[in-house]
Amino acid sequence: MKSASRSTALYLRLLSHAKPHRTLFLWSLLGMAALAATEWILPALLRHLVDHEFGAALGRLSYGIPLALVALFAVRGVMGYIATVGLAAVAQRVMMDLRDRMFRQMIALPAGFFDQRTAGELVSKFTFDVTQVAQAATHCVTVIVKDSVVILALLAYLTWINWRLALFLLVLGPPIAWLIRRVSQRLRAMSRRLQGSMGQVNAVAEEAIGGHRDVKIFGGQDYEAARFARAINDARKFQMKVVATSAATEPAVQMVIALGIGMMMVFALREAAAGSMSRGDFVSFVTATAMLLPPVKRLTSVNEYLQRGLAAAESIFGLVDEPAEPAGGNVGLQHARGELRFEGVSLAYGDRQVLESLDLHIAAGESVAFVGPSGGGKTSLVNLVPRFYVPQAGRVLIDGVPTDTLKLEALRAAIAYVGQHVVLFNDTIYNNIAYGALRALPRERVLAAAAAAHVSDFVTAMPAGFDTPIGDDGLRLSGGQRQRLAIARALLKDAPILILDEATSALDADSERRIQEALGRLRQGRTCLIVAHRLSTIEGADRIVVIEHGRIVEQGTHRELIVRGGAYARLYALQRESAELV
Repeated sequence: MKSASRSTALYLRLLSHAKPHRTLFLWSLLGMAALAATEWILPALLRHLVDHEFGAALGRLSYGIPLALVALFAVRGVMGYIATVGLAAVAQRVMMDLRDRMFRQMIALPAGFFDQRTAGELVSKFTFDVTQVAQAATHCVTVIVKDSVVILALLAYLTWINWRLALFLLVLGPPIAWLIRRVSQRLRAMSRRLQGSMGQVNAVAEEAIGGHRDVKIFGGQDYEAARFARAINDARKFQMKVVATSAATEPAVQMVIALGIGMMMVFALREAAAGSMSRGDFVSFVTATAMLLPPVKRLTSVNEYLQRGLAAAESIFGLVDEPAEPAGGNVGLQHARGELRFEGVSLAYGDRQVLESLDLHIAAGESVAFVGPSGGGKTSLVNLVPRFYVPQAGRVLIDGVPTDTLKLEALRAAIAYVGQHVVLFNDTIYNNIAYGALRALPRERVLAAAAAAHVSDFVTAMPAGFDTPIGDDGLRLSGGQRQRLAIARALLKDAPILILDEATSALDADSERRIQEALGRLRQGRTCLIVAHRLSTIEGADRIVVIEHGRIVEQGTHRELIVRGGAYARLYALQRESAELV
């Protein structure tokens, strides 16, 4: 019972998304109901034809029945068109609304959500899962509404002709319902596993497409082909389990119905032989009974689509119901100075501790570089400032105000960010610099930021200039050009806090020199957090903080740390030796 109630609640929630389109939905349902309600008229016309028109004299022939038949099918055609087109329109709008709501919810989710899921898994929700829901919304509603009305109308007509014989059909209901209920549980489970396998197919394909250069260079074609083959084979197996389960249900249900109808026909023949039924009654009764088989068959087969749709709805609503990123408090942050304070901050990703009881104060306008071995916690620390992650213990303060009390939008408006893994969009160079809220800024400021980041140097050689599309993730640009675009975007934002996470790692020596000059101007009067592995780029920082295993092991200026001869001095010496060998 609990499973049935959950399914009902889930389907009602799905149908609630059709509420904004209820007028069109209502007309579609009325069209289906009207179409189904006329199903009994055909056997009724046959009854009249056999009892009153069949064998009549030539002069007494009536053309009323043939004309009524033509009119009947004309009306049914109009009703069928209204029902089909209207319901399809509602389904497409519901799909659009669901995708829109899913996307808006997804981009509002915290960074930790994306750490635990593949892009292919999420994309599958927008493509495969929504399509399954659309089939449930169209095919299932059509069959359930239309064929239920057809069955009720035919049963009412059969009861009117001979209620004793009609009782045989009502007895078949309980065993059929029991069988469908048993099958539904397996169909739902298989549908969930099918969705998971489709997500895996998308994930493997997306990785191979995104990493096609590495696949070619390292000879990974056979490996990736084998991974994809396993993924699509899993999808095939789960698809076949769904089909096989559904296909086995139909003949079982039809066998139960056939036994009932066979017994009913025997009694109908006995009634006709005893004179309790006319020839017209018998023909009409048998015709109406035969007309029951197709809608019953469709109602049985619709369970497959219904369970697929419900499993897909679980997946979709699972994303929609994910808790969004905490909006923070109600405190604004106008004219931020950029003073930062980390007090007893601890951070863990699952069971892995990355920061432990860390304390650090950064004065407004100070440039602080973070160095240390990979995985030591440098990037995790700076990611706490824009609240990509929330510490399990301790707190982060900006200008003396805890970040969790600040409005999230106001907090991030005060931060500019350039990462090692540059993210660009399949748009023009101009729109990638003036991205998001920066679109409202004057064009002169955009061009000035581009010039300061030396973007103009390579844009002038392009036929469309700043209106040149850069392709998916900037694939038409070099690594250095991509990083210059990201730096131009940060320059344009002109925020009081600047985060540079390996911001010049993909630049050649000449480009790096010019970008370092631009960043030097940008850092003036701003609080700058620099994560760097190339120590030569951060010698001019106001302070260098060495982080190992989530703890600060030493800090000071470049000169002070070299004289101290500690962890930083050892790292610096190793890099100098490596550079000399090259």
